[in-house]
Amino acid sequence: MEIFEATLALLAAALVLSAVAGRLAVPYPSFLVLGGLVLGFLRIVPGVSLDPALAFALFLPPILFEAAYYTSWRDFRANIRTIASLAVALVAFSTWVVAQVADWLIPEMPLGAAIVLGAIVSPPDAAAATAVLRRMHLPRRVIAIVEGESLVNDAVALVIYNFAVAAVVTGRFSRDEAAVALGVTVVGSLALGLLFGWVLAKLAERITDTLIGLATSFLAAFADYLAAERLDLSGVLAVVAEGLYFARRAPSALTPDLRIGGAAVWRIVIFVLNALAFVLIGLQLPQILSELRGYSIATLAKDGAVIAGTVIAVRLVWVFGISQTLRLLAGPKRRQSVANLREAAVVG
Repeated sequence: MEIFEATLALLAAALVLSAVAGRLAVPYPSFLVLGGLVLGFLRIVPGVSLDPALAFALFLPPILFEAAYYTSWRDFRANIRTIASLAVALVAFSTWVVAQVADWLIPEMPLGAAIVLGAIVSPPDAAAATAVLRRMHLPRRVIAIVEGESLVNDAVALVIYNFAVAAVVTGRFSRDEAAVALGVTVVGSLALGLLFGWVLAKLAERITDTLIGLATSFLAAFADYLAAERLDLSGVLAVVAEGLYFARRAPSALTPDLRIGGAAVWRIVIFVLNALAFVLIGLQLPQILSELRGYSIATLAKDGAVIAGTVIAVRLVWVFGISQTLRLLAGPKRRQSVANLREAAVVG
């Protein structure tokens, strides 16, 4: 009963904070995190200990599937070089830079743990970026780049994170082994996601009941994620591949009622999941601070500011550098298809 009451209280708080964020014209993800932080310190809602594995399995599959489904494949393919440079190369480079800075800034932190930290903070949050972009009148290309990046960068960061955690636990790390394992993970995850997408499309062609069709789409996202995780693959990449593939088959596989009704239901579910996730993030901080002994708030704030500043600076330098390099390589005729300085500033 207490868990049920706590869930209702969290949902009510998330909805109220979301409504206030809309009135203030503030992006709701960051506002929800701050609201959760305040609620945690004031103990207005019951404290909730968030298990990371459960949080990933509960929140990521539907959110990623919905984002992939509504991503334009044409725009994604047209900006694939820029998206790859941000989602893969920039995440890896940011992880390495943050690890070096953290190793220098916090001498007692082992290098393996510093790499873990880098993997955690290197990918920008997809929901927050999308919430900001939708309030601005921006070129379609900019939105395609940021949303396309958000589909892949979490998967890359999570793969690096898993390797780094394993290195910290076992005390050994092989760059060659990690490279091979990364390749196997990427290829296997994409193959599994495409398989689930194909199966889902075949099932959708035979389902005429709207409720059953909706339930099947949700179940497919969770099943794909859990299967990938059980096989030591990337559930994130698998679900993204499934969503992208199913989106291409949906016009012929889904009935009009299922497409229209499904869009409304998915939108509501994703909003509720995002609201709960960000409030829960804020609620974790009081518990984390209570377990930190021997560190002053000033020291923690300073270290956090340096790490955050490093991530921001690396991203801005990278985005400007890549955009100008691609414009030079594109030649006069294709130069217009590459982000200019203004667009690069927004993406950065």
